[in-house]
Amino acid sequence: MTKNYVILVLGIWILVSPWTLGFSSIAIMMWSNVISGTILILISVWEIFGKEENGESNQ
Repeated sequence: MTKNYVILVLGIWILVSPWTLGFSSIAIMMWSNVISGTILILISVWEIFGKEENGESNQ
């Protein structure tokens, strides 16, 4: 479970890094980070909140 939170934080960092590190003026690098960060955030949020954890096994 903590792995998903680490991926969420990594996605947020990748998303905001063009502005924090100062390379937002280079369009291809900025959009690459924005798209990658958004995908990581969406996947990790889906993994964290999308699962039913009621103890029943899927049959």
